[in-house]
Amino acid sequence: MLVVSNTSPLCYLIIVGYDELLAKLFGEILIPTGVAQELADPGAPFVVRRWMAQPPVWLRIVHLQSLPDTELISSLDSGECEAIHLSIEIKADFLLMDERKGRSMAQARGIPLLGALGILGTSYQRALIDQPLKILEDMRQRGFRVSSDLVAKFETLLRTQYAR
Repeated sequence: MLVVSNTSPLCYLIIVGYDELLAKLFGEILIPTGVAQELADPGAPFVVRRWMAQPPVWLRIVHLQSLPDTELISSLDSGECEAIHLSIEIKADFLLMDERKGRSMAQARGIPLLGALGILGTSYQRALIDQPLKILEDMRQRGFRVSSDLVAKFETLLRTQYAR
């Protein structure tokens, strides 16, 4: 399975100590150099920078084979732009992305998406975690932004679609 990640899902899972869920769910995660740079940026949380200094074996940094299109470059930050473009280049099975504008542009290009909530829901369904709402609350306390409406929908999905 080919899975590309943008910065946000990786960052927040690292911050709350659940980054290994990605390896358990997908095996290997690919990130473009723009995402690697964002994760290693001096402005990134220390725990994330430390993680990137010695990334796990399941993370692979990939260089783009061509330049992203002008719309991506002009509309998104480099990590989102490169993550979408890499997903197209390698025909990824999933792109892990949370940001609304980036998700909209990825969907317009036919890229299958999964965000942090989908990762938590799938992990819960597969019995890799027991308290996805507690993890989500920990992420929110550390800066992860998600609307109350989306949290309510997620709670419903946990009882229905992700039910064990």
